Amino acid sequence: MRKGQLTKEHIIRESAVLFNTKGYTGASLSDIMERCGMRKGGIYNHFENKDEIALAAFDYSFGQIQGLLSEALGSAATSKEKLLAIGQVYIDLIERSSLEGGCPLLNTAVESDDAHPLLKERARQAMTVFIRKLSSILIEGMENEEFNKELSPEEVSSYMIAVIEGGLMLSKLFDDSKYIRSCVRQLTQFIEDQVLSNPVTKS
Repeated sequence: MRKGQLTKEHIIRESAVLFNTKGYTGASLSDIMERCGMRKGGIYNHFENKDEIALAAFDYSFGQIQGLLSEALGSAATSKEKLLAIGQVYIDLIERSSLEGGCPLLNTAVESDDAHPLLKERARQAMTVFIRKLSSILIEGMENEEFNKELSPEEVSSYMIAVIEGGLMLSKLFDDSKYIRSCVRQLTQFIEDQVLSNPVTKS
């Protein structure tokens, strides 16, 4: 790999941590320069402006969360196990700091809003990918008769993401993983009661 490409990837990787922990507004160009150990000219040899760095950094961070999810899903044998594995990934984001700064989707969606339309659109595209991935797991479970065939995959996916991201936000706000754990427990119960084709009955 060429030195220029290595340098660009170094900037993206280090900036991703900054943006995911301090936010787009909170992370200045000076912060990027300090973290990367580079001068302003060196940064701008590879990027036109801070916006371009932020978009590349978000893509990198989203790639990381996709990697964590893919690894978790790869070890799950059933569709139910896949759904539960996703919840564990988000618990690990809080308890093991498996991705510094937490979920880039949540962080970017909350901060960008209408102030940073390019970042907002990038976060929207990434969330669409996540919803489709969850929906595909649900459809798979419906096709193999593991899940209730009357489900709406998109609605269930949206609900699950809202609960998980809400729990993640509360855990970050209060520095306490009990919120994300509680939300994942509630989702587990929801899956057993509403998603499975043969709901788990309590004895």
